[in-house]
This record gives sequence, structure tokens and C-alpha cells, in this order.
Amino acid sequence: MASMPAPQPVHRRALVAEYIAESLRTLPAGSSFAVRVVYTADQPVDSLTPRRRLSHFHAENTLSRRVLAFVSQGGCLVAGLDVHEFTTLRIEAQGAQPPRTSTTVDCCIEKLDTSGELAGRMPMARALVAGYLRSLHRYSTALNIPSVGVHLFARAQPEYLFAKSKDNPGKRILGDLELVKWWQSALQFALEYSAKSICTAVANCIVPGSTMRESSWFFGKDCTLGAGSMNNNANGPCTERAQSVDWKWGLPYPLGARAHDCVLQFPDDPITRLLSEPHSSAWSVSGLLDMLSVSEECGSGHRTAYFMASLPLCPGISAQAGDIADSSTASQGHLSFEDYDRILVALFDHEMDFSSTASACLSSNRLKDYLDSNFDIPLISAETTGPAITREPIQAATPYNLPTVNDLSTVIRKKRKIVS
Repeated sequence: MASMPAPQPVHRRALVAEYIAESLRTLPAGSSFAVRVVYTADQPVDSLTPRRRLSHFHAENTLSRRVLAFVSQGGCLVAGLDVHEFTTLRIEAQGAQPPRTSTTVDCCIEKLDTSGELAGRMPMARALVAGYLRSLHRYSTALNIPSVGVHLFARAQPEYLFAKSKDNPGKRILGDLELVKWWQSALQFALEYSAKSICTAVANCIVPGSTMRESSWFFGKDCTLGAGSMNNNANGPCTERAQSVDWKWGLPYPLGARAHDCVLQFPDDPITRLLSEPHSSAWSVSGLLDMLSVSEECGSGHRTAYFMASLPLCPGISAQAGDIADSSTASQGHLSFEDYDRILVALFDHEMDFSSTASACLSSNRLKDYLDSNFDIPLISAETTGPAITREPIQAATPYNLPTVNDLSTVIRKKRKIVS
């Protein structure tokens, strides 16, 4: 067959920054934000399933784009989001049948971080994620695909994008289990916001080393599990408009399937590192999960989670999306991957310090000067107009047992004591 055609680039006028700004405007009235989004030109990369086996002719061409979104308030950076988007075109031919082509888009949320400088309590980070996910509807018209895959690996760390922000007294650092719960709740909201209750998104979650019976501890006791599905009770803490998201426990792949044939491998990911081992060739999906549960990154007392969702691209939303951007913001540049990496390095320059308000503002201005002097990426303002957040009275929680972790040290100590 002749050379593989490349996926067509998405129309640049439907800018990610406008979608994020639109989402931020729904926050409680009285706040002002500025959004700046950096994204790269499409670049050819390796397949997300590099060791896939097929019995018929198969060819792939994968393009990658990186997206980095900043939100600032009063000139000071308050949040950042780092995402990798992948567009894959496949051609398959079997026997005398004509070749079939298909296009898929998968985005991997790599980093989400806050600086601790947000004025007032509001779900700003959640709104940032929701705005980004809604921006994925830009692929509907350009590529004529029904859905986009959303992937993330939730692992607690004190800072991801803002240097020394772990020492900022205004930053709330979540532990392992808190982060898993936060991401499930944030994705529930973001997927519903993205679909606008027109379509139903399907979302999967797996906590390596945990069973489906323990899922209520991660998502609340009122989230009950049926046959592989998370059915949200109307009174549960993870419910808003539950019909918009169908939650399922586990990876969205058959447990008996060969892992290399179906599990997507994203950069800097524990699954990718495990599947790079030579002896992983025959692993099933079930075997991969077993290895994850005892791996250095997901086992050894750590609680991490994989979230994967299929976001339907609704025609009604994509039609509205074309009207969001205007010529004043269409000039945002498309950087190279090298430029993108330089920006990430600049965030962790030795002079960058987000440990206090004064140093965070200085560091924010330093990054702004760097972006302004090297790239043409304007700020887009967002004035919040949403209703105030009413908090329900806190009720005493009903205690219940935590998921147990196999620990034989106590048994060993007791046995030694008896012998002595």
C-alpha cells in the first residue's frame, strides 16, 4: 500500500482557552481570571499500542499535540493543566475485503496543579478540567468521530507544576485516597458539563490492589456497584446528574485479552513502564493489573487510580463550539515540542518560588515575561457570574472499615514474643 495518509489537523479557531474561560465564568460571581493556553503543532509519534499483534494487514499513523493551560488571578498563577492529545489513523485490510479506515482521539491528562494563591474557596480546578474536556468537541466536526478517550493516572504528589508550592499555606495537598475521591468527583462534574446532559459518557476507574467490593470507600458508601457498573444513588456524594455518566469498575478492556493488543501506553506512565519489560509480551489485562498492584508506583502502600472515560461528541455542542472563538484570539501560536519543554523547565527554574504570595506573584510575572518575549499567546479574561455556593450542614459520618492492606509484620512480632 502507498504511504500512510496523515490525520487532518483540527481547526485552530476553536481554541481551548475560550472553552476554559467559558467554564470559569460559571464560578460564583465576583472573581476575575485570565486564561492562557499553550499548544504545540501536531508531531508524529510512536503508536500507543506499539507491540500489538494482528492477523491481517494493519497500518497506523499517530500524531501528538501537547496542551498547557494556565489560570491566573490578579496577575498571580493559581492553576495549571498539562495534557497530551493523540490522533491515530488506522487502515486495516483483511482478505479480499476493501480496506477500512478509522480515526481515534485520546487525551491523557498528565498534570494538574494549584499554587495555593486562589482568593476565596471555589471549585476552580474542577472548572478548569471541565472547560478543557468541553474543548474536545472541536474534534467532532474536524474528524467526524463519535467520541474522544480521556485518560489519567491519579497519583498524589505535593507539587506538579509550581515550584515550592507545597510550602504555600494556602495550598491544600491531598493524600492518596483524597486525591482518588477528588478526581472521581471532578470527572463526574466535568463529563456532565461537557455533555450538557445531551449524551451519556462512560467512565472506568480501577485502584490497583483494590477490589470492586472496596470501591465504596473510594467513592462513598452510597455509590453501589452492580455487574461491573457504578450506579450512583441520588443521595450519594458522587452524584449530580448521574444519568450523564455511567461509571464502571475496572479497565475498559477484556480481562483475558493480551495487554499489548488493547491497553494504550502513554508517556511517563506506570503501565507503559511495565509493558516495556521483555517478559510482558504474553501478559493478559488481568495479569497486568496484578503486576500493577505490586509495582513500586502503585503498590508498596500507595493508593493510585486509573481513570478512563469515553466522552461522546454531541453534534449540538460542536455546532455551538464553532461560535466561541473569534479573530482576536485566533493568533495563538503553535509551538514545537522543544519550546513546550522549555516552558515546563522555566516553571521549575531555581528562581521560581510559589511558597508565599509575594514570591508567587514575582514568579508569575517572571513566567509571563518569558512567554511574552518568546511567544505570541494572549490572555483571555473570564469574569465569574455564577451563583454563590451553598454548603449543606456537615453530618457526622458513619464509620466503616478501610480497605485492608496485607501486612505480616504484626504477626511476626507476636510470634517472636511468644517464642521468647
